[in-house]
Amino acid sequence: MKKIVYLLIFLNIYYLLSQEQGLIQQAYESFQKKDYQKAIELYSEVLQKHNTYAPAFYGRGLAYAKLDQYNSAIKDFENAIRYDKTLSEAYYAKSICEIKLGLNEQAMNSINSAIEITKTKPEYYYTRGLIYYYQKNWERSISDFSKAIDIDPNFGLAYYARGSAYYFLKQKNNAIQDYERYIKISGNKHNLANEAQRLINVLQQPED
Repeated sequence: MKKIVYLLIFLNIYYLLSQEQGLIQQAYESFQKKDYQKAIELYSEVLQKHNTYAPAFYGRGLAYAKLDQYNSAIKDFENAIRYDKTLSEAYYAKSICEIKLGLNEQAMNSINSAIEITKTKPEYYYTRGLIYYYQKNWERSISDFSKAIDIDPNFGLAYYARGSAYYFLKQKNNAIQDYERYIKISGNKHNLANEAQRLINVLQQPED
């Protein structure tokens, strides 16, 4: 009799987990289709049953962020972190939302936490470099953009950003090289090619 009871419990748990995985998959597919509101609804349905499931908080947070609902996104990323402190992606996504809201100090804390967990993601260093850039700390921004490039030599935006930091430091040759590298790698993928070429032309003009 006990074996039958255990089997029924196991089957019930298996059924519930299968249902939740199905909802997670549907939410992911909705996100990929850019139906972010549907993704939020599906992740919320999962969280109604399991309110400590970090991946659902993270997924819903991403959907909120796509809808520019940054405060809601940050709350979800904080919950994801609360239930999975190793989820570096949640710290990273939280930092992006905080940058959008102009909360650079909080963003710095978030991205530092992400880097402490995972030191091999070029986008993490790029993001921290942007925060330093906004603070006009050109040398530190260059250091982080360079780390991003070391990890991924084809990270076009990191070249553009580093070139802009060199620009403000009046290191013309370095700036030109980075802008040229950006154009070669990314073309006009980010609608920045014309601006990069304009800056190259400015830098190449003889000084009075």
